[in-house]
Amino acid sequence: MDRSPRRIASPVNRTPSFEIAILTSPPLSPHHDLPPIESGSNSPSPPPPPPPHSSFSPRRKVHESIVREVREYHMTTRIPFSPPPTIQIHPAPIAGPESTSSFRTNPEQEDRDDEEDNVEETVQEIELPPQVQNEIEVEALQQSPEEIIPEEDYPRKTESENRLNQQLETPTERRIIFPITPFYRRKGTCSKCSIWLGALCALFFLLSIALFLVWVITTDGFRTIGSKSTNVCNSRQCIDIAFRMSSSIDDDIEPCENFYRHSCQRYHSQTANKQLNFLSQLKDESLRTIHSLLSSEEDPRTLQKSARLSRNLYSACMNAVVRSQNAPTDLLTFVRNFPCGPLLRDCQSFHADSYSWERHSGMLDSYAGDYNLIVYNRDVHPQDRSRLILQIKPPNLDPIVGPIERDLVALAKPSPTEFEPLLQLSLRQNLLSAFARDNLLRDPRDVQSQLDEVARLMVDLYISARQSASLSPNTTYMTIGDMFQALPQLYLREFFDAQLSNIYKWSESDMLSIQDYDYFARLSDIIAQTSRQAVANYLLTVTIWNLKQYSYSPRDQFGWRECVDQISNLEIARKMYVDKASQSMNLPKTVEFLQNLKIDFLSVHRSTPLQYLSNINRLGFYVGFPRRLQNEELIWRPVSQLALNETDYFDMSIRVGKAERDYALSQIGTYLDSDDTTEFPITEPTMLYNSNVGAIVIPLAFIEPPIYLPGDEVPMYGIYSSLGITTLQMISKVFWQGLDKSSQLECFDGVFRGFLDANRQRSPSIEPQLLSTIELADAFKTTLYSYAKWQNEHHVHHEKTLPAFDSTDSMRSLMLTFSTMFCSGESSEPGSDYEAMINTVVADSRMFSIHFNCNNSSRLYNRRSCF
Repeated sequence: MDRSPRRIASPVNRTPSFEIAILTSPPLSPHHDLPPIESGSNSPSPPPPPPPHSSFSPRRKVHESIVREVREYHMTTRIPFSPPPTIQIHPAPIAGPESTSSFRTNPEQEDRDDEEDNVEETVQEIELPPQVQNEIEVEALQQSPEEIIPEEDYPRKTESENRLNQQLETPTERRIIFPITPFYRRKGTCSKCSIWLGALCALFFLLSIALFLVWVITTDGFRTIGSKSTNVCNSRQCIDIAFRMSSSIDDDIEPCENFYRHSCQRYHSQTANKQLNFLSQLKDESLRTIHSLLSSEEDPRTLQKSARLSRNLYSACMNAVVRSQNAPTDLLTFVRNFPCGPLLRDCQSFHADSYSWERHSGMLDSYAGDYNLIVYNRDVHPQDRSRLILQIKPPNLDPIVGPIERDLVALAKPSPTEFEPLLQLSLRQNLLSAFARDNLLRDPRDVQSQLDEVARLMVDLYISARQSASLSPNTTYMTIGDMFQALPQLYLREFFDAQLSNIYKWSESDMLSIQDYDYFARLSDIIAQTSRQAVANYLLTVTIWNLKQYSYSPRDQFGWRECVDQISNLEIARKMYVDKASQSMNLPKTVEFLQNLKIDFLSVHRSTPLQYLSNINRLGFYVGFPRRLQNEELIWRPVSQLALNETDYFDMSIRVGKAERDYALSQIGTYLDSDDTTEFPITEPTMLYNSNVGAIVIPLAFIEPPIYLPGDEVPMYGIYSSLGITTLQMISKVFWQGLDKSSQLECFDGVFRGFLDANRQRSPSIEPQLLSTIELADAFKTTLYSYAKWQNEHHVHHEKTLPAFDSTDSMRSLMLTFSTMFCSGESSEPGSDYEAMINTVVADSRMFSIHFNCNNSSRLYNRRSCF
């Protein structure tokens, strides 16, 4: 019989070379293997020496077991080597989660454990075909007894070997078991390992939470958590900014060639009434807010007294029927209570010999508004900025004369010698004639000579007051007695006694603030050259001009905007505005942001001599509103004694306004609150600089969208491009007013003219436009520096993008939000002064060329800086 080894089928691919290697492998196990049986020999070979102890391993033990079982099988069965028959392999069932120790196909063996040195083996049974099993049985029966080695001559077999032999000797079901891919599980392991492992996991979890909290606290993590999942800002403010930009930007225009047109071309394609600059938008927003408060249907019994009076004023203003019945008699009757001029029909009180313009002007006070010959108000003491003193200043005739002057210059372009006569003629023809007909009910032809006198006096006063008009007018401080002596031609005592002395008990030793002292010196000369009739007619004209807004006129535009605009100047209405806005505004955080802007401005201009930076270094900020406007008792006190006719809007508005002004003047000699100043028009979206206080005033109406504040749900570049750049523009105005700007004017001149149209390029003087360009370019440069500094300090270099602008980086977004906010209707025609200013500003910035990838052949490529 062929004694060659039989190929054994198993899940492992066993080749003949593999089996030969098994049969020829030296015995490494401490168990005795049976040697091959040779003919004619019955004596066993001496057992081999045991291997060294260091050679033991569980895997080797399994290998030795396989070798031993194969050898034993071949010695006992004598199966000839032949091509392997078809073998049916019964795969072992996959162990469930209850047990992973072994895989068996025989149900009788499910409860057995094959153990050897505490190692569990995963085995698989292989069932031989019936033909092979029969051959094994026959050959076993034919084997001679002398060939069988007695059991006692062999070492004691292990339990697993006995079990294997039992399986081989079973005649009915012979199975060969080969261990494959064994899995091991040490028994007798530590019983507390799972407890220690759970404790380590819990400790790791707690440490992770602690590290996360540290990260949130130290890096403001919650601010940017959402940015990792989405990098688009979806707040309402961001959507508003994105809508404005989408409605203004024209991508067909290359930004490096004309940045203003790229940013504002679609803005100018809208209708004229929609082309509002950001200041007009702010004004419209404040009017709408106050209108919602005045027209609310809330029960009046639940309102405060000041709010009820404001709503009564609004109702009376909107009652066009009653107002039309009273006008214009109500206005003309009122001015007859004061000294009048011959322009007023049936004026019986004017006598040229006894007429005193000082007394007439003093009696009118606020009724003539800022058009009075002498305007008095409140100021602060030069040595104590919180103490109130009396101030006198020149009139401001720009609302009356300014539009006429601009039209004259645009149409006629008069020479310096022609300017004053033509301006006087234009005033009389285009303004005063219609005024006399509509408001004084006089035929202009009947009073033409008197209108000419009034026009001449207006021009003289306008030019005289404009000579000293500046951001920081020259202020002189002296006592009232010294003023009497310095200007004896002006009977100022009579001026004070006409009205002011009833409110403010002054003395000659009291400090007086005189804004533009030279004007008052020139005023005496102007009055000396003007007839008293002309002075009386002038005061009559400007008083009616100032008060006609409260009287109904069918020729004037009338609606809720006009009513709200008038009432919003009263503090009783401002209190309602403050009460609503103060609920969602963080003013301390805004002031902190403004202080940082000031510090950054000083850093950018650190090469400037310190004496020019002193005003900036001391600069303060008044933001929003003073706290006193939240005090109902203080607001109601001035008007508490008034008996008002709630259907007569003209009388109500005049008397309430006068009562509030008298109360403010009565506070001269007292002290201001730390958050208050002498001029704080919270409903006007105009940033002011008070040179006497040394502070910038940012009213509440100015810090509404599209101006965004720290804490709003917008990226920081949206704050820097709105509040940041407008504040820095005002700081720049304060800074440059005291410096020599000749080099900057020369540097910007060529660049600025390059963006003008062909006709405008030859203009002899564009200095006013260049001054505005210098201030805005300086503010733009400082804004970019300040934002880059903020990015570095907060380690935020890529903020959330705006909807539809997700490919725009943060610095580029800042520039686009700035340019689209500064779109203006005055630049509707290409090549305008305003367009040239914006293009010149960005052309002076190297950062613009970098972030918009401008090449050196583009018009806006930065070739040098003028600063």
